[in-house]
Amino acid sequence: MSALQLAEAGLLPAIDDALRISGTDPKGLCVEITETTLLHETPTARANLEGLHERGIGIAIDDFGTGYAPLTYLNTYPIDVVKIDRSFVSGTPRGDNRLVPGIIAFAASLGISVTAEGVETPEQASYLREVGCPSAQGWLYSKALPADQIVPLLSHTYPTAPV
Repeated sequence: MSALQLAEAGLLPAIDDALRISGTDPKGLCVEITETTLLHETPTARANLEGLHERGIGIAIDDFGTGYAPLTYLNTYPIDVVKIDRSFVSGTPRGDNRLVPGIIAFAASLGISVTAEGVETPEQASYLREVGCPSAQGWLYSKALPADQIVPLLSHTYPTAPV
């Protein structure tokens, strides 16, 4: 979700309509915003974030660690997930950037989940498991897919332990 979308006064009614029409459980949704989106704070944007949270819709910060948002934003906004930017994971074959365990520990202390982005090798996935990263995404698991190919992917059983 862009900063412009988040600042729209009609965002929550539009989401309520979409949820009602589709019959979707809001707890099954997660909205991604970038760190820089938080820098464009307006009363409407804050109210929309709080409204999404009140509806049970998850809020994730995408590309975490690359923006300029103060860490205090993690404590002042209803953030459920931080997605560690791929630049922290892809720096070495194992992805062993010393900041990754710190981000995981910091987020955990606030009750925020972590997903690592850009995982491309089994070594990176192994490293992330070793440092306690609960989830990951990237080309190791799948390329981007059209919607009609997602269900078959989700029913696939992977031979390695999940990250």
